[in-house]
Amino acid sequence: MSLPDYANVGFTSINVQLDGAVAVVTLARTKQRNTFVGSLANDLIKAYDFLDRDERVRVVVLTAEPDAPAFCSGADLSGGWERILDDESEKEGEHAHRDSGGQVTMAIFRCRKITIVAVNGHAVGVGVTGLQLPCDIRFAWAGAKLAFPFVRRGIAPEACSSYLLPRLIGHSRAMSLFITGATVTPDSPLLSGLYHAILPTREEVFPAALALAKDLAVNTSQTAIAVTKALVWRGYDNIEEQHIVDSRAIRILARSPDAEEGATAFKQRRAPRFADQLSRLTPWMPWWREINVAHRKNKL
Repeated sequence: MSLPDYANVGFTSINVQLDGAVAVVTLARTKQRNTFVGSLANDLIKAYDFLDRDERVRVVVLTAEPDAPAFCSGADLSGGWERILDDESEKEGEHAHRDSGGQVTMAIFRCRKITIVAVNGHAVGVGVTGLQLPCDIRFAWAGAKLAFPFVRRGIAPEACSSYLLPRLIGHSRAMSLFITGATVTPDSPLLSGLYHAILPTREEVFPAALALAKDLAVNTSQTAIAVTKALVWRGYDNIEEQHIVDSRAIRILARSPDAEEGATAFKQRRAPRFADQLSRLTPWMPWWREINVAHRKNKL
């Protein structure tokens, strides 16, 4: 497959630009306060799938345009909740529905590159759960209002957030946010530890995220990153099995070109020049059981 020209892929709700080895994904529904609609979900899923496999890209930064009134105002409810329901579930039954926010979450979560989000505005619902929680590193504006309004709107948390949030901040704080339907700021004790950095002005958020992205793009091995992410999220629930899988990771990576380059660069006191490709991991990864979440149709 030829490398994509992101300006001509056909995105309508986002813009994707390459800045060296950093891909910047910008939400582009500013006039609509970046509300979450089907076209935005489809664009993000497609973009992260491309970026996961694009060997030019080592880090992905998600943000909103600097003049946007919100980072993401949540689901577009102008037509009620019916807008988030897909045609297949109407035909096949409720068991066939697949939450579009969850599909975006999984696209970001499954990306083997470093994923960073720069939250330079307010975020509601899926703007928190789907666009922030699955990222590896989060930057936020101190003044951003972050809302978890689900129970106050008559629905349950979505976008795989009932899986991710308790694992990121603990079950007690996750339950406090979900059950109260709270609106908080990034420095809330309920979100302690969730953000890598909280910046005093919204203008500082994206530059800080981009600076880290560029540093990581140059100074980290993408194969080591992919394995590290998998060890953390796809590991085992007991220490013995985790010891076995991380031992194998060390054994495989220690013989890799990037490990040799990392050791040589350290001895020579210079910056590393990592060039290994993710494709070399395919004989081993995934070591976990892959689950096909697609619904199998029962009707013509």
